[in-house]
Amino acid sequence: MDEVVSSFTLAIDELNILTAESYESVEGSDYATRVEHITDDFLSFLIRAYTLGIRNASLMVHQELPTDVDRMYEAIFVLIDGKTFEDRVADHVRTDSLGLLQTLAESEFHRVYNRAVDDGGRYYTATGNHLDKTWYTMLDERVRGTHQYLEQMTVPFEAEFYTYDGDHTFYPGGFTKVENNANCRCIVLLKP
Repeated sequence: MDEVVSSFTLAIDELNILTAESYESVEGSDYATRVEHITDDFLSFLIRAYTLGIRNASLMVHQELPTDVDRMYEAIFVLIDGKTFEDRVADHVRTDSLGLLQTLAESEFHRVYNRAVDDGGRYYTATGNHLDKTWYTMLDERVRGTHQYLEQMTVPFEAEFYTYDGDHTFYPGGFTKVENNANCRCIVLLKP
């Protein structure tokens, strides 16, 4: 499982560099050009997140899992507070904030990655296989209390994780309360 965790953390580290490069490559361009370019780059980041999530789910269950393109685009283009990632990119380009773009890139990458792991698990269990999932944090000072509470909690795949504040989710990044999703870096590991 070290390969799963290290591939996720490496991808997040690379993402900050790629976001900065995308942002800086269009400095001086008009607003519409900047939004289009950065949005295109974000789409490629999120496709990478989904494919990495499926790849890692495959490693965890020791079976090649398919990438369902429709489910991938459903995960990428989800509306959060009535906005797609494209809308939020445009908001941050308008305010000229690289820091907020990097935070958005991390949050969206994290959400799509974990959704892909969940989709992989759903495919695996649909064929009659049993699966559990275990919550893992980054074990550092940035981990919020509600997520520390979930550290190494194992539940059946079909079950949700519940925090002590009453929030719940099937996977990190899918909570009902925004304060439990923003800046989350947790992952789940699947266990056949």
